[in-house]
Amino acid sequence: MDEHPVIIFDHDLRITGASASALEILGARVGKRCREAFRCTDCAGEVCPLRRALRGNAADGRMPAGLPGTRVLLAASPLAGEPRGGVAALLTIEGEDPEPVILSSGLRRVLDTLREMLRSDLAALAFYDSRAQEVRWQVTSGNLSPDVTAIRLRPGQGFAGRIVLSDLPLRTFRFPDDLTDDPRSYPIFLAEGLKAAIGVPVRSERGVLGVLMAASRTEREYDDADLACLQEVADSVSLAAEMMRLHDEALRRERARLAQEVHDGLSQNLFGLQLLLQDLQESLLTDSPSRVEEHLSAVTQVLGGTLTEVRRLIRRLRGSMQQSIGLIAALADTLAHFYRLSGLQVELAVDLEPGEDVVCSGIQDVLRIVQEALMNVHRHARATRVRLGVSRKPEGYHLTIVDDGCGFDPAQPPAEDHYGLAIMRERADRLGGRLRIDSAPGRGTVVTLLLPL
Repeated sequence: MDEHPVIIFDHDLRITGASASALEILGARVGKRCREAFRCTDCAGEVCPLRRALRGNAADGRMPAGLPGTRVLLAASPLAGEPRGGVAALLTIEGEDPEPVILSSGLRRVLDTLREMLRSDLAALAFYDSRAQEVRWQVTSGNLSPDVTAIRLRPGQGFAGRIVLSDLPLRTFRFPDDLTDDPRSYPIFLAEGLKAAIGVPVRSERGVLGVLMAASRTEREYDDADLACLQEVADSVSLAAEMMRLHDEALRRERARLAQEVHDGLSQNLFGLQLLLQDLQESLLTDSPSRVEEHLSAVTQVLGGTLTEVRRLIRRLRGSMQQSIGLIAALADTLAHFYRLSGLQVELAVDLEPGEDVVCSGIQDVLRIVQEALMNVHRHARATRVRLGVSRKPEGYHLTIVDDGCGFDPAQPPAEDHYGLAIMRERADRLGGRLRIDSAPGRGTVVTLLLPL
């Protein structure tokens, strides 16, 4: 998907904001209650991660969703904004075949349009699983029995199976007369009473990925214009699937890189620590104080190096995660962490177009500025509420951190050992942006970061 699925609920667990991908996964819209969004037949009550987050504790769990056969992993964090708090949640689709499931969310509407354009009773997209050697109907449009969509075809079997095997388009006008002497090998056509169909292969450099088709329950002719229309959509599906594949490969490479780093650094340190502890045990058994002291010193040194390595890995992993989920989701996570740390009321206000995120190559610098501003509120402001706002203006994106604390005089030079504001300004300069501090004693503080478009 184009951005990470993020959804925000108010204190009544009603959707007040969401990314386009989150609404697409749930088949919901702003204003809907959580039960309607997740299609919960029975409320999970105290077990529900949303309700646990509403009480002030980060929580996660599995939820149903609008897509048939789809489960969603939900990570919820509390947002204690006005008047009684709320919840920010990140959604992740969980399924056995992530690529088809992710594609399903956007393709259903495409198939609805395709079915209308080709004046057909149904349109369908089938994916070919080369490992299992079977063709599965993944996305459908039209009145089709769920039992039929569960049918699995072998390459060469049925209409879609023949297209997979031949890698060629196929048409039938008067099934079964013009297509086969054995109608039983077309179980979906028989079950649905289909008489005419047209289908094309969905290809990539790796071969046939699946089949895109349309069909009718009455005899009719699909012409070359229909074939061209179907092929154009199939090419788009192929491109989307290939992009998903490249994304998955990038994730696998990143996991392999992290695993290599853990092996080369952390794993080696722990192995060395195990050997030192064995030596220490032998020294204790032989009652050799000098050797015990020597081994304890070595253990302490290795532990220090291990702790440094762990922190380095965490920083790299956290940075990678924040880059992948986008800035808005990372800000929500930062604000939820600040709430758990400080106990202050917090609010995240995003004034952007649905699905829009802040386009910025320096996410880490932005987050460090926000984190420093929040920590200043926690340490010095004696505030009760903090509001983090994100908006888009003609001159650029505005990120504002507003508190109701004691305020201060920005003209006064900072204490000798306080470098926070200077570092924040340096980070803003590095981003090509500007940092503005508006405050006065007794009036609270507004920190504004302006980022160029």
